[in-house]
Amino acid sequence: MRNISELPEDLLVKILLLIPTKEVVATSLLSKRWRSVWKLVPKLDFHDGSYRYHATSAAPSDFITKFLELNISPVLETFHLNLCNRRDYAPETLEKWVNVAVARNVLDLNLLYYYCCDFIPFPMSLYTHETLLVLRLQGTSIENVPSKTCFRSLKTLSLQDMRFSNDQTVERFLSCFPVLEALVIRRWIADNVKTYSICVPSLKSLEVEYLVCGYQDPRYDHGYVINAPCLKYLRIVDHFSGFCSFVNVPERLEAKIQLRFCDSEKLLGSLASARQLSLCLIPHKDPYLKGDFDQLVSQELCVMCSLDWLNIILRHSPKLRALRLSRTVSYGLNLDGVAHRHSCQNSKHERTNWERPSCVPECLMSSLETVEWIAYKGTEEEANVLKYLLENGNLSLKKRLSKVSYEILSLGRSGDGDTTVLDLEG
Repeated sequence: MRNISELPEDLLVKILLLIPTKEVVATSLLSKRWRSVWKLVPKLDFHDGSYRYHATSAAPSDFITKFLELNISPVLETFHLNLCNRRDYAPETLEKWVNVAVARNVLDLNLLYYYCCDFIPFPMSLYTHETLLVLRLQGTSIENVPSKTCFRSLKTLSLQDMRFSNDQTVERFLSCFPVLEALVIRRWIADNVKTYSICVPSLKSLEVEYLVCGYQDPRYDHGYVINAPCLKYLRIVDHFSGFCSFVNVPERLEAKIQLRFCDSEKLLGSLASARQLSLCLIPHKDPYLKGDFDQLVSQELCVMCSLDWLNIILRHSPKLRALRLSRTVSYGLNLDGVAHRHSCQNSKHERTNWERPSCVPECLMSSLETVEWIAYKGTEEEANVLKYLLENGNLSLKKRLSKVSYEILSLGRSGDGDTTVLDLEG
């Protein structure tokens, strides 16, 4: 350790920022040089699940309290608590810890509680903290929101497995974030909310999940009202709610939608200005769209439930350049960088057999450049769709196998013997 110990103190602190807090504290045993270095680290990242298996005699709450007492960093930039057992943490103790973090001008705060059907109260001192940039909550209950509350700097918010006193509490709480740009919501069946109203003028990215265990009857009085005129990215995966309405839908929106029970035509009608769409969505018996997708250039469709949309999308998307057909729909990353790809939950509904359009869509003759078909099975219906695209789209065909040995078909616009192909995924 001699060479490392000779490094400047500020560089040692940067190194310690890269390892878990319990290991940071353990470096104090290395030598006299290290006894005080850990106290300068502006970060507490505590996971009590891993702490329980760590060789220490102190209780988890004692460890956190001692760290906050001894740490002398001018600013506590990061304060992450990942807690599994509320019996170890009294509400007043949690409030005390958050008070210390607020007093130390914390910038990035996680308060994650994983114990099912139990909640920790939202710390009231946070309502006075105007410089917080990132806030992630899980297993937290929010009962009352003070009338004079404003997180003036917060741009990233994650709400997972929350409980609110009523619908109005959600709306009031979200109104406290005037510069919020990224919002992740993971709902659960006991969140005590019917209409999840998201009115955030500054919001640029919104991700919502509402997944229920086993079979649940849909609740048509549950859903969303979204008013976010600056929104650029939208991801919704909901197997439970009955409606989703938009106010002030922005142009050039990228939207990824997987819904089981909502009014699909009304939903798509409100997304007519989207630039990119991914759909896993049951159409009504005779799906119809009133307007065109004038801005749509990229479309992904789930062939398990949404192939009925294919002709409609092609007919109403004069500028479409990229089409992707798949048995699962990709939904990008959440705030923690975790990839999402959900299997179709709508595949048991009865689809009509695909029929060749009576006239060739404009985009197929002019703008469509690439078509990808992931997990192509070669069924009669799939073969008919593929044949139609090849006959009418001036496209050439490439075939290959993925790592899991199913066929990937890629069609690219022909020209000089070359084929344009998008990156392929297994």
